[in-house]
Amino acid sequence: MIPEDKVREVADRLSIVEVVGEYVALRRSGANYQGLCPFHGEKTPSFNVNPARNIYHCFGCGVGGNAFSFVMRMEGMTFPEAIKHLAKRVGVTIEEQELTPRQRQQHDEREQLLQISDLAAGFFRRQLTDGADGETVRLYLVERGVAKDTAEAYRLGYAADKWDSLTRYLERQRVALPLAEKLGLIRRGSNGNYIDLFRNRLIIPICDGQGRAIAFGGRILGEGQPKYLNSPESPIYHKSDVLFGLHMARSAMREQTAAIVVEGYFDHLALWQSGVKNVVASCGTALTDGHIQLLKRAVSRLYTLFDGDEAGQKATERVLELVLGSGLQGNVIELPAGDDPDTFLRREGHPAFAERLAGAKTMFVWFLQRLGERLPVGSVEGTVAIVNAIVPKLQLMTDPLERGLNEREVARRFGIDEQLLRQRLGRGAVAPQGAARAPQKPRQEEPEDLLLVLIGKFPELGRRLGREGLARYFSVDRQPLADAVVKQLETNEQVDWSAVLDQAATDVERNRLAAMLVDEERFAEIDAERMFVELCTSRTRQGLKQIEELRRELARVEAGSPRYREILTEIDALRNTKSQLL
Repeated sequence: MIPEDKVREVADRLSIVEVVGEYVALRRSGANYQGLCPFHGEKTPSFNVNPARNIYHCFGCGVGGNAFSFVMRMEGMTFPEAIKHLAKRVGVTIEEQELTPRQRQQHDEREQLLQISDLAAGFFRRQLTDGADGETVRLYLVERGVAKDTAEAYRLGYAADKWDSLTRYLERQRVALPLAEKLGLIRRGSNGNYIDLFRNRLIIPICDGQGRAIAFGGRILGEGQPKYLNSPESPIYHKSDVLFGLHMARSAMREQTAAIVVEGYFDHLALWQSGVKNVVASCGTALTDGHIQLLKRAVSRLYTLFDGDEAGQKATERVLELVLGSGLQGNVIELPAGDDPDTFLRREGHPAFAERLAGAKTMFVWFLQRLGERLPVGSVEGTVAIVNAIVPKLQLMTDPLERGLNEREVARRFGIDEQLLRQRLGRGAVAPQGAARAPQKPRQEEPEDLLLVLIGKFPELGRRLGREGLARYFSVDRQPLADAVVKQLETNEQVDWSAVLDQAATDVERNRLAAMLVDEERFAEIDAERMFVELCTSRTRQGLKQIEELRRELARVEAGSPRYREILTEIDALRNTKSQLL
């Protein structure tokens, strides 16, 4: 663990403008700096950095936070990794708090496993570039059109057709072989001796987000099965959380706000070598929600580029379910039947691929087209089957506008009554097109969020609220933030909002507060005392509304039950609060 005082020392020495400025071109605008958001595509700057409070917020996509959270998003780092990365920048030495024996053992083992994996990657690489046995593989790569600099970038290697080449090398390096076995590099043979897992295979290192080799894929040379052999999962490799080539693609993904997902190593290599850099691949498994979360840190659009056969189409349909409701825009790049990205690029070249990319369909439209080809459109049975297949997908959509437009597209494409479709979805009839709609009210900010910012802006109000008791005015979720503010005001006249944002329980909460804090003019000309009283009163009365709800619940539960007693206790507490208010 990193001591809290070291975290704050790093934060105090950082200039968030300089940190963000390494990724975003910023221009001064009043008290803030503005630029194009690196987390979503935009033409008009909506990304704001507030140097006084060391925070940022994008009014376009809603993302906000401090320098730590910014680097975490941009580089795909964990919180400790981001702190260590920024500590080096400002010259702070991080001495982590003493670990428990169990934690120390796990940490040391992880470091050893990473070292062993790196040793293996180097060994395989030398076998390819320098070994006499590697000549066959070198010729194979030439036949596949793999350039030398591409092979170097991917750190391609070769596992000789021998039982124990790697095993003997690791022994010479004084590696504990049971640890190498944990990585799946070697295993015990029938005679009890260790033997290599990879033999007579082209070796493709699988790297983490920082480019460290954590596993390997091996393609067989000549006849035999399996065609590809992948490392098993290990303490440093979990395939559902790793995307092949992510460390090579991250910069291009950020620039283009888009990622292309392929299935195979050579598909990835073919695209990367042709100049398409924003490409990643799954590691011998279907795309997972963990993969989607990794991609969301860098892109707003996702393209699938799978084989043009039935298996590739089914894989695309599985991705659709992950993308719907994720906030990512999903698209499908289609290839001719029988083609994969590697064969298509080698035959047709990059210009033909660029045309396919430009003509990509949205995933949902692609899905509707596929349904129309598979099911008998027009018949009662076909229509029912189509609706049954579509409704679960529509229900995954969280954006009302996106869902509404797609509902209309479904109705138009398949001749389904839109009102019936909405009823099937469990919603009421749709208003006729052209009918006037009531204007939507802008989202009101939560009183407790306003109160939180107010007590930080005006220290005396914060200290007063601390004396009265925060539990009266803040929900359980917000209390850690309010506690952080009041604690700082015990010794300081100004609140370190960057540190407060670190206490936010969710990204949504952090983004919402950053949006309020980045606006320097917000509390410039207000009657702070009056606003304080109004907000406190509003928060207290909001809690009192729960009494009637609790009374109704009390009438439904069994008298004397644990929940019955809990409700009575809650009602008593709320009544006491009411008497204090009045």
